[in-house]
Amino acid sequence: MARQLYDYWFVQFDFPDESGNPYKSTGGKMVWNDTLKREIPEGWSNGVLGDYIGRITNGLNPRSNFILGNGNNYYITIRSLTGTDIDWDNCDKCDDVALRKINSRSQLQIGDIVFSAIGTIGRTYLIQEQPRNWNISETSFTLRPTSGIPSEFLYSLLRSDEIQLLADKAAMGSTLRCLVMESLKQVPIVLIPDFLTKRFGGIVKTWYSQIYSLNKQVRELREQRDSIMPLLMNGQVFVKPLNNHFVEWKRMLSSAFSKMRCMKDELIQRIVKEMDGFLCEEQLKRLRDAVQAALVGYTVGQVLTDSERRREDNEQLMNAFLSAKKVEGCSEKTLDYYKATLTKMLAGIEKGIPEISTNDVRQYLSDFKEIRGSSKVTIDNIRRIFSSFFSWLEDEDYITKNPVRRIHRVRADSLVKEIISDESMEILRDSCTEMRDLAIIDLLASTGMRVGELVRMNIADIDFQERQCVVFGKGNKERTVYFNARTKIHLSNYIASRKDSNPALFVSLTEPFNRLSISGVEKRLRYIGNQVNIARVHPHKFRRTLATTAIDRGMPIEQVQKLLGHVKIDTTLHYAMVGQNNVKNSHRKFIC
Repeated sequence: MARQLYDYWFVQFDFPDESGNPYKSTGGKMVWNDTLKREIPEGWSNGVLGDYIGRITNGLNPRSNFILGNGNNYYITIRSLTGTDIDWDNCDKCDDVALRKINSRSQLQIGDIVFSAIGTIGRTYLIQEQPRNWNISETSFTLRPTSGIPSEFLYSLLRSDEIQLLADKAAMGSTLRCLVMESLKQVPIVLIPDFLTKRFGGIVKTWYSQIYSLNKQVRELREQRDSIMPLLMNGQVFVKPLNNHFVEWKRMLSSAFSKMRCMKDELIQRIVKEMDGFLCEEQLKRLRDAVQAALVGYTVGQVLTDSERRREDNEQLMNAFLSAKKVEGCSEKTLDYYKATLTKMLAGIEKGIPEISTNDVRQYLSDFKEIRGSSKVTIDNIRRIFSSFFSWLEDEDYITKNPVRRIHRVRADSLVKEIISDESMEILRDSCTEMRDLAIIDLLASTGMRVGELVRMNIADIDFQERQCVVFGKGNKERTVYFNARTKIHLSNYIASRKDSNPALFVSLTEPFNRLSISGVEKRLRYIGNQVNIARVHPHKFRRTLATTAIDRGMPIEQVQKLLGHVKIDTTLHYAMVGQNNVKNSHRKFIC
């Protein structure tokens, strides 16, 4: 409404004249102004924005003055300005010493206007309450109108399309726009008679006050929501559900009330036991009935510390997330990995989930990498789990903002991963003393299957006639893989030599001939490799070797993707390392 009124009065020049009629549309005289290159009302003149600015300054850069991140005061940057309000959740923090330093420069007071001067030029905020615990950075100006000019008028002027365009045009730089104070003060404007600016300010002041009041109420409601949400989660309060969280809330509330009933029964039993030596059986029965009646309508529960309550709330939210992932089809192994990763994070940050900030997550990842010496790939895997967790919480309205959204992917070093050479492959085969081990090596080398797929296979899954077998990959996706004649012979010999009745394809060498586990295969291959001095022999190396060999020999990448069971072809490219000799030969063939 304030912008519309400004547009009618000072852009279309339909401000009310002496008779209360719109000036221009009822025949008010307009004259040409050579400086502004347009018509303006008779008696008006041209000027610059500086004519309306009594004081202009900016905040303070923390670089050599103070350190951000400490204290409970808000440090306002461009990203915190939204146009009519400040995004307090998107602010840095500073301590009291830093705040005093900034105050000595900016000297903010009611009626001042904050104006962004770097990056996105022209974001504004009208100060309507004395700043107590916040101040601005050096990237924003604070403007105070000259005497007699209402702050509401200058605020509307700065927010007008005309000034926004002219201010952006006056800024310097192509990548990062920057506006200096003098350039802003020299922006050309129409000078408006004082009586009109005061009349305009008096009208819109009420509207801006209402906007400020409503924004404040919204912030308070958000804070109440964030404080009530944990209570809803652990069953301390209950409201009529309006969304799909009803089933989850009902389950948690039922569990909480069940615990409370048990605690109430336990309390009654303890009282009766304490009086057992002083009262007869009839008196004890009356005492039990009296205590039971007295506790009707009361809730008996264990008094939890803040730390215990926080831990319980966090665990409930984490379990809700894991349940959702289980419904989506994640395997138990994936769920266990998610749970272990999230449990470590929540224990390390020691905050309630709604209170966790972007800086908390960044600091945790940094500490995790430094303490454990983890690779960039590991850190990015952890980051992706956090991103999935907090995105789900945000989508389900458990939290208002995902703190991982601004933490970008960790770029890992591009290293050439080893494959098993033809010579090493033959050495491994020759060193096998058990037919089972030879069959495992050949099956991994010729099919490129995952070790998890290998250990889940049964004898019945093998089609010796077609030299193929069915495996179940990630997400229980079924696919067919193929093996060569050598693998067929070694598999047949191994199966024929077995004396057990276990349907599993690969079993232990000794009784009770249990199905071979993933760790069992890994240990056995590592042992065989160590025997012949071949380092780092593991199941995945056979998979990478197959992919690289297939690419080098001209198999289309789409077929390699199908063979390996990858959903995305990018994953296949990570596995397939083109041989350096092939690169060398191709260079000589096509370039030299």
